[in-house]
Amino acid sequence: MKYVTGLYIVMAIMVAVNLISEFIFKGEYSAIASWAIVMLFLLGGVFFANARYYLSRK
Repeated sequence: MKYVTGLYIVMAIMVAVNLISEFIFKGEYSAIASWAIVMLFLLGGVFFANARYYLSRK
């Protein structure tokens, strides 16, 4: 269950990075935010794979 919670947290951080980039920084750092979102997406993929593996074993 900790992997599902981790996946949810990563998704919430992705949304927060996107909102901060657009509304607070007015899109000035959109390239950096895009790279951060890609890295968070890959981290979320790891959490998803782990959750799928551990939940299927039970």
